[in-house]
Amino acid sequence: MAILLRRGVTIAAAVLLAGATAAAAGPLITVIPNGPVEMRPAPNAPWRAVHEGETVTAGAEVRTHADSMALLRFPDGSRVQLSRATIFGVDKTNREQTSFSLKLGDIRAAFAGLFSSRITIRTPTAVCAVRGTVFELGATPENTKVNMAEGVLEVKDNQGQKAVVTSEESMTIGQSGMEPPHLVPLDDERALPAVRPYQVGVEQARDATRTMLEDLRNRELKANEAQLGKDVIDAEGRRVRLEEYLLRPDDKSFKLLFLSKRQDRFDWGHLIENFHATIPDDLSQVPAIVSGAILAKTQPTNWMTSMEFYATNTVDAEREKITLGAPTQIDFSGFGYGTRWYPGSIDFVQTLFGPGVPGGQRDQFIQHQDWNTSNANRLTWYQSVQPNATTTANPLRMITLQLDPTNSVDVANGYTSGVINNSNLYNNTNTYTSLPSGPGFADQQSQTVYSDNSSLTGASDVTVRKTLVTNDGKILSFKDANAKTFTENNGANLDINIKSSLFQGRDIDVLIAPEILRAKKSTTDTGKNIGS
Repeated sequence: MAILLRRGVTIAAAVLLAGATAAAAGPLITVIPNGPVEMRPAPNAPWRAVHEGETVTAGAEVRTHADSMALLRFPDGSRVQLSRATIFGVDKTNREQTSFSLKLGDIRAAFAGLFSSRITIRTPTAVCAVRGTVFELGATPENTKVNMAEGVLEVKDNQGQKAVVTSEESMTIGQSGMEPPHLVPLDDERALPAVRPYQVGVEQARDATRTMLEDLRNRELKANEAQLGKDVIDAEGRRVRLEEYLLRPDDKSFKLLFLSKRQDRFDWGHLIENFHATIPDDLSQVPAIVSGAILAKTQPTNWMTSMEFYATNTVDAEREKITLGAPTQIDFSGFGYGTRWYPGSIDFVQTLFGPGVPGGQRDQFIQHQDWNTSNANRLTWYQSVQPNATTTANPLRMITLQLDPTNSVDVANGYTSGVINNSNLYNNTNTYTSLPSGPGFADQQSQTVYSDNSSLTGASDVTVRKTLVTNDGKILSFKDANAKTFTENNGANLDINIKSSLFQGRDIDVLIAPEILRAKKSTTDTGKNIGS
């Protein structure tokens, strides 16, 4: 779990940059109204009603009312949710800058891609420069309120003062200046990224049962490099017997098997990561290898070739897999990077298994990116979701984009050509993020609802909640002075809960203790109690 637990932002970069080909700020910004919503092409133009699926360009404004909301969708999957009684302007979408204005009301934004680092949002009392992905912003003529869920936001008030708001921090900026962020900045590289809804993956288990697990233990665990066993409390206050085995099939890969035994249930899963060349025994050093192969100035000597995560309750299962091609030289001068080394291809696939899943298993979501393969001298990017995620046939994809990163017009537009091949899927597949324990806690939930038109469900969903908890069941709070101590002493476990309407009321709930990734052989001290 080195990538998620040690420095999750590195693999997050791999996943998010898979959508970077679309870039976040092209002219194809689609408005999806929920209730009566209005727009106008310029600040002085008259307002008119918005129709489903309309697009907005630079200079336009969108207005919601007391009984309506709106969603702005970008080609790369970025979104801005407008709350009730909100006025939001699209100021610029050119090569130099992407800027918006929030004149009144509240928004929740989630940006991705290479353009996510050059977006600004102006309010009556502040200018916010986006350096992250997920945040909430509220504006009145008197003050601006910022709540960061993920990433970094640079804020400047009307007095010229500047501040940086990081993940799990919030602050208020008034006419007379700004107050300090409310929460202590998180400086541990491992803790916060572990609870983010970034994608991970594992090997397929066709029959996720106790019998298969015992077979794995009998055949593979005799060669384990490290083992860990301890009794802990999960995020729901339930006692769990946590067991982990770290296997090294060869010097280029590792496999982490994790078991969660509760009084009335048994959940397990495993994570596999494979690399081009030898990786160190201390797996906490692995994220540096991953990040070193993305937008590197010099040719990487090692890189991750694949990562798979799998979790099951022995009946239902969820698998997420990322495959990366060898780094290749690409001229990113249009983005200000120059020539950099970047994965030649990136593929992500999410698959569900279980008796409630149509056919017993199916791919819920597919995302693909490649350089110079599908289209010469182009970055090609597409997404597919149910009901046709398993096919790569072009007419059935949800969205397909191309980008020439050396072409200034393409860079300014965000793509060379973009096609929404299935507008129904594109407009009706939604992702929602929440903080179940409230701001300031290492507890985040992400839900994606797919409009799959299935005769069984009409729609399907996947909900993932990731929580950092101490051994005694305390959810990690960044307002707590002991929070850093928890992570430094390896006292925080990652609790991953997965739900879906296709799981027939069941869920998957596994715990992972990250300290085993630092250990090799006898350095993990509680392995003798395994199996008791």
